[in-house]
Amino acid sequence: MRYYRFLSESGAKKPPQTITSAQIAAALDIDPTQVRKDFSAIGLLGIGRVGFEVCEVCRAIRVALGFDQRHEAVLIGTGHLGAALLAYSGFARYGLHIVAAFDMDQRLVGSKVAGCTVKSMRSLKPFIRKHGIRLALLTTPVEASQKLADRLVSVGVKAIWNFTPTRITVPPEVLVRDEHISLGLSVIAYHLTHEVDSPSS
Repeated sequence: MRYYRFLSESGAKKPPQTITSAQIAAALDIDPTQVRKDFSAIGLLGIGRVGFEVCEVCRAIRVALGFDQRHEAVLIGTGHLGAALLAYSGFARYGLHIVAAFDMDQRLVGSKVAGCTVKSMRSLKPFIRKHGIRLALLTTPVEASQKLADRLVSVGVKAIWNFTPTRITVPPEVLVRDEHISLGLSVIAYHLTHEVDSPSS
């Protein structure tokens, strides 16, 4: 993932045709041998003194990680965080496409958020069944998270990207990826506090 993010973001600025393992290693602060080993594992062999073709590396990584596939998702909760996720265009590079947004607040239903019309929760299950959706993003209040997760699992969702500040319980065959923003902030706050408290050198 680090390789792909580095190469795709570099390409967006000024796409180089080739890059060496040493250049990648220096940018990512890792050993060049590890870069060559990782690339070899997905069938990439560099050219002596030239390195690797950037487009071919990105293509191989996309295939290996499934980024070349289209993964359609629904988003539930169109508050500030949900709206930011809907507006983020970078997901497409990884094959993720949010095709519908839902909210429990009837005042938001029918409104546009980042160009997406907010749908009623009543249409959630029929939409998922009709379109074969397997991935959902949750940005809902804590008290609603588990019930919504249960509803999603009941209609065949196989992965939930959970942005709510609580842990949800799902069957073992369903993947949950937790993004606890509050936890991240607590780590940062702790670091900054102790950095300030520590004696200057």
